[in-house]
Amino acid sequence: MNLENELREVLKRADPPDGFAERVLKRMTWSRLSVGSPPAESRRYIHRALAAGILLAITIGGWGIHETLRARNELLTAMRIASQKVAHAQQAVTRR
Repeated sequence: MNLENELREVLKRADPPDGFAERVLKRMTWSRLSVGSPPAESRRYIHRALAAGILLAITIGGWGIHETLRARNELLTAMRIASQKVAHAQQAVTRR
């Protein structure tokens, strides 16, 4: 029966903090109307989220370019080595 007592304790009614209703109504009114500018706090959050998204896109894009250039350089090196090996084999064939 300890579980029942714990549930009663956790689920008992508690009064909200002062100003809770006003804050909820203010947010509901702003989100329903979607007219005018959002509160300053929301604007700061939106700007920070946009900045973080832009930085993330730049980082991922830069990393992608870096990886592409690295793969290109590896391919060019492999082709150069293969070309040298083919030239060496051709010289060996023509000497015989």
